[in-house]
Amino acid sequence: MKFSRVVKIIRGNKVTRTLAYPLDLICHHVLARITAAHPYRYPAHNHKWVYGRRMDLENPISLHEKIYWMLYCTDTSIWTELTDKVKVRSYIARMGYGNILNKVYATYDSLPDMNTLFTNAPRSFVVKTNHCGGGEGVYLVKNKEAVNKKRIYSGLKKVMKDKYGVRTGQPHYVGIKPQIIVERYLINEEDPTKALPDYKFFCFNGEPRLINLVGNRSIEEHTYLDHYYTMSWERIVYKEDESQDFPRPKSFDEMVQVARKLSSPFPFVRLDFYEVGGKPIFGEMTFTPGFDMFCGTYGDKILKLGNWIDLSGTKKIRELNPKFY
Repeated sequence: MKFSRVVKIIRGNKVTRTLAYPLDLICHHVLARITAAHPYRYPAHNHKWVYGRRMDLENPISLHEKIYWMLYCTDTSIWTELTDKVKVRSYIARMGYGNILNKVYATYDSLPDMNTLFTNAPRSFVVKTNHCGGGEGVYLVKNKEAVNKKRIYSGLKKVMKDKYGVRTGQPHYVGIKPQIIVERYLINEEDPTKALPDYKFFCFNGEPRLINLVGNRSIEEHTYLDHYYTMSWERIVYKEDESQDFPRPKSFDEMVQVARKLSSPFPFVRLDFYEVGGKPIFGEMTFTPGFDMFCGTYGDKILKLGNWIDLSGTKKIRELNPKFY
């Protein structure tokens, strides 16, 4: 059985996830120390795991090689601003799309006391940090009177201290000052018991070319459906999967228009949206998406996603430091 499969099984079961928690903490601590001294090692390990070969940043070919070449060799100061889940809202508004921003109830520069956090929030809300990725530091509160407030508060306290950028070898996260955001809880009108589908547009040199749809997602249980669609909404089946296709969102054309404009300055960025009431709601901008197995199988071998990124106009401003490998 593949290691990735074992990890998914452990994370998908509450009992095994609880038992494995102490080991997970140790691994995070060790990983943070290693990556702080050798920033490339974390993404290099993931690249070899997904693509089956060592990451080559001297001659980048794959999607992630080109992404990390930009991260380590070019000016990515704007990435820090737009990865910050608070500051990116100003960019969205400046670009003329303030109407697609989710409602924010409160923003805290530091973690307030537990009573303040929950008393000032509505019955249902989402609370998260602005400086992490991959769903870390995100808590969905359907009914604040029925949740374990101490568990949520303890989790936020831990994440606020987490040096996510250092731990994962992503320096553009390092410059983000940790904050707490309390925002509107978005309800799936089709089925309130399920999370809203998350439409992730892979944009290359200002053109959306691929959609990753994450559906039926449970942040706590680490489970979800992972679909990919072409821009004509044809599903790309790259592994054995009997799950039904998701319908094309009603606001798809508007999502495409917004993604095209917001991504226009960048060789690559992923734009995430939700849909509520037939209208798009902005999720986030991601310049370094996770190492999904799709990228190393169908994406790299069939679609050649790396070829979709044109770096000819991207200026290299620094050399790689070999000791960091």
